[in-house]
Amino acid sequence: MELKILGKTGIKSSPIIYGTWYLPNIPNPNDSNKRIVDKEASIRVIKKAYDLGINFFDTADVYRGVYDRDNLFNDFSTVGLAEKILGEALEGYDRESFIISTKVMGRVGPLPNDQGLNRKHILNAIEKSLERLKMKYVDFYLYHAPDNYTDPAIASRTMNMLIEDGKILHYGLSNFSNSELKRYIDVSRESGLEVPVIIQDKLNLLEQRNLNTVIRTAEENKMISMIYSPLAQGILAGRYIKGDEANSRKEYEKNFKGNTLFQQNRDKIMKLYDLSVELGIPMSVLSLKWIMTRGDNIFPIIGASKIEQLEEDISVLSIKIDDEVIKKIDNIFKP
Repeated sequence: MELKILGKTGIKSSPIIYGTWYLPNIPNPNDSNKRIVDKEASIRVIKKAYDLGINFFDTADVYRGVYDRDNLFNDFSTVGLAEKILGEALEGYDRESFIISTKVMGRVGPLPNDQGLNRKHILNAIEKSLERLKMKYVDFYLYHAPDNYTDPAIASRTMNMLIEDGKILHYGLSNFSNSELKRYIDVSRESGLEVPVIIQDKLNLLEQRNLNTVIRTAEENKMISMIYSPLAQGILAGRYIKGDEANSRKEYEKNFKGNTLFQQNRDKIMKLYDLSVELGIPMSVLSLKWIMTRGDNIFPIIGASKIEQLEEDISVLSIKIDDEVIKKIDNIFKP
């Protein structure tokens, strides 16, 4: 797999990233309406991603591997499970051969400072993340979201302390507004600190609002844009067209809006499907390729829960798609 430079860091990465927000899972024996992580299958998929050439893996301290909205704030027993599984899957590989990003801000426990961007929480959170990952450092440490309390200068200085301590190499922001992103960049520069070099935000053919805001700002500053939900939770891979909804998030997460998003955009999605059939190229590949043409420093995060999905997504790097096809996709999904 041909590697790509991550922004201005000089680090060489696979053009796509494997994400651990949603891992392979099985029915919960104690609750038929919910699912639990299949640890063995998760490790197999992560190792397969590595074997196929993916060397960048994304996680977060709040990731549980499956989404359980009902227990986000009252059961913390599975907090950090994705980090633990990722660490176990990559244990034994040369640490120089892969890149890790993780995140901090969300609630990870019941205590008052078990969340936020305050220095007290960040210093505690990085230690626990490193312990779960079984690593001495992470390559990228991101604020998972604003906390609306901590001064940006203090939060930025905290990240610089972690850089100086060798616990992280670089830092960044996720789910911040464009004005907040610009403020963090300006504050860091004015304070003589290392500036954030990476963002993580949503972008897909159905949800393009970030393209001309935070992603544009990132591109202008040669920052890395990690793109989550590039396939709109499987919608842009044709999952709902095929009726392949068994074990999907829609089946057990009452707040999952995927089917609504599909219904609202059905005509556009069917046009993409027709183009996919015409070209003999999977919808997922067309959707990922479109994202990768949005800028020079854009890296989509794929979250395949099956090896077949993983292999299909990775084929975006080997299937040739010309500019005329991208223009057709643009025309279909004009905002």
